[in-house]
Amino acid sequence: MAETIVTSDRITKDPDGRQLIEYLYEESEDLRLSDALIYYDFPTYNDYESRTLKPDVLIFSPVHGIVAMRLVRHSSVFSVELEPLEQIDRQLEDFTSNLEGRLLRSRFLRRSRRDLKFRVEPLILLVDGDDKFGETDLSCSLVFSYQGLSDFLNEMYGDAIGDTEIEEVRSVIEGGKAISRSQRRTVANPDIETYAVALSQLEDEIANFDAKQRQVALSLIQGPQRIRGLAGSGKTIILAMKAAHIHLTHPNARVLVTFYTRSLQTLFVTLITRFYRHYKEEDPDWSQVQVRHAWGGTSRPGAYTDACKRAEQRPLNLSEARSGSTRDPFGYVCRELISKAVIDPYFDYALIDEGQDFPSAFYELAFMMTKGVRNKKNVIWAYDELQNIMDVQLKTPAQLFGLDADGEPRIDLERAHAELPTGAENDTVLSKCYRNQREVLVVAHALGFGCYGEQIVQMLQNKEHWQDVGYKITSNGFETGREVVIFRPEENSPLSLAKHDISDLVEAVAAKSFNEELGWIARETQEFLKQGLKPEDILIVALDDRNAKGYFRALSERLASLGYETNNIIADPYSEPPFAIEGKITLSTVYRAKGHEAAVVFAAGVDAVDRSRRGGRNRLFAAFTRSNAWLRISGVGENAHAIEAEVRRAMDEFPNLRFVMPDTDEVETIQRDRTERAAKAQQIREKYLGELREEGFNEEEIGRILAAERVDE
Repeated sequence: MAETIVTSDRITKDPDGRQLIEYLYEESEDLRLSDALIYYDFPTYNDYESRTLKPDVLIFSPVHGIVAMRLVRHSSVFSVELEPLEQIDRQLEDFTSNLEGRLLRSRFLRRSRRDLKFRVEPLILLVDGDDKFGETDLSCSLVFSYQGLSDFLNEMYGDAIGDTEIEEVRSVIEGGKAISRSQRRTVANPDIETYAVALSQLEDEIANFDAKQRQVALSLIQGPQRIRGLAGSGKTIILAMKAAHIHLTHPNARVLVTFYTRSLQTLFVTLITRFYRHYKEEDPDWSQVQVRHAWGGTSRPGAYTDACKRAEQRPLNLSEARSGSTRDPFGYVCRELISKAVIDPYFDYALIDEGQDFPSAFYELAFMMTKGVRNKKNVIWAYDELQNIMDVQLKTPAQLFGLDADGEPRIDLERAHAELPTGAENDTVLSKCYRNQREVLVVAHALGFGCYGEQIVQMLQNKEHWQDVGYKITSNGFETGREVVIFRPEENSPLSLAKHDISDLVEAVAAKSFNEELGWIARETQEFLKQGLKPEDILIVALDDRNAKGYFRALSERLASLGYETNNIIADPYSEPPFAIEGKITLSTVYRAKGHEAAVVFAAGVDAVDRSRRGGRNRLFAAFTRSNAWLRISGVGENAHAIEAEVRRAMDEFPNLRFVMPDTDEVETIQRDRTERAAKAQQIREKYLGELREEGFNEEEIGRILAAERVDE
């Protein structure tokens, strides 16, 4: 079956578009479109005169090439002279030329300097026409019925292009090129700099999302949407792409993009700009797309401080907030604003990243700042329940956004889902992890839950929740007191350095003294740099918050003696330096590192972590999952020895996690809270994937024959 990606809510008012999508989907086998992608209202480009150019439907098939289609009703075209049709013809021809020019930039897609390996054809379909009108002088092909469309596709049928070309075409159409590295990594001595070679190949693989991520990023639905996924599953990139796509398709809409970690500001601006410029060769209008830290400050705009100014209220500062609530200062200032002022519904869309770190009061504020009512509020929030380093218990949407005056939840995903087009989803779980090596992720989960410690500190709700985050249950039963064995399959952690002849991806050391720990970090850092990595590839995270300044002062001196500069993120609390600076090793606390990543991560000072508490375990998980290649763990003393032992046990059990199921009433339980419909859909999908693998299909074959979730029927 063909895969359909509906990128605009315009389809709800377009019966001709819905009918065509349904026809292509249901007849995909007879039309030989089983491996095709069908896009609705996408992509959008601008010409030199700033005209918006886009098709109604675009078909990409490995055996047909690309067909860009406009749908026209015969009655609306031929009731007057041919001028309207000629105008449509010119616009569609211009769009096709624009797309073809972008495709020709890729060396993988060119047969020669001017020719692609496949055809790109514009086509106008008269949805209520017949064959009597005959030929026209149009540049685009014209068909008068679905049978005419079938004949046109049959004429285009040819030899299939390869998997590399398919991924490249999708990357161009869907914006994957926007996240590709602006500069390829240069390896001076490949025979010697083996780490750099391995990392370069890994970075090439990271550039592509899987079908589910692309679908979530490009699909626009009316109403609230929740996106959940592990660190490295692409949530931040998805939100950035979605913000750019909203801005492209609704340029007059006000869009808020907000987050917890201040240093994400630069990353969001960069990503949104890249995606936007991929389709429209100019910068976004930042008065319409407002990228804001959630709180802000006296000299820095923020979602909260901006809302205060619009409501003519003075924003409270941190000291005032702490006097009101030492445990939840941000929640306090949001509640104070809501209680004292009428909040202006200023934004058309509100996109929230790092949702696990926000109090309910901020969700309520975001709800009030967004236009519409209940199911029509375009609030999109993304979070990872395992990265909740603030130790705030995650809540259901009803608990997060509160109740209306009538006692009904302001946001209810089940209720909102009933109003969506058939096949569209508003509750998505991203199971694949593209940032972390499989070894790193399994170790991070083992330490994050306390699987191999004195006791399990926290646990997912049930086996289905483990499946949501990409694991398979290999043991029978999931009852309290029984041993549980779960397995992380390669397809859910598809990027791997294990095939390269390099050092262990994960190492842990318990030093005898602080100086010994610093010496080990300095030597390991020097070895990575000798192997061709760059200073900015290395991130040192201090888990010892109280002594972080001392750690970084001593480390900076050690590394400076070896000729290496550092970028100390916490050196000046009043400035916001770039997280990564070329030629410098980054030094950060776990709080400031959230949302960022590096090829090499040193988690230093782990002895300061309280392994008996959920907050401590989550800080370990958050620090470990900053790594997209190597992880080094260090500390001093007895607690460091205990963590080292847990890490070694996790590596011995890899790729499994093994633990005795605790009584979920006695440990912190992370609630799954998936809608019944979304959970059922996930189960059916996973069962089908499992059956395909049991029949011997490999991942490439499955990618060719599997219909990803259908967005519209």
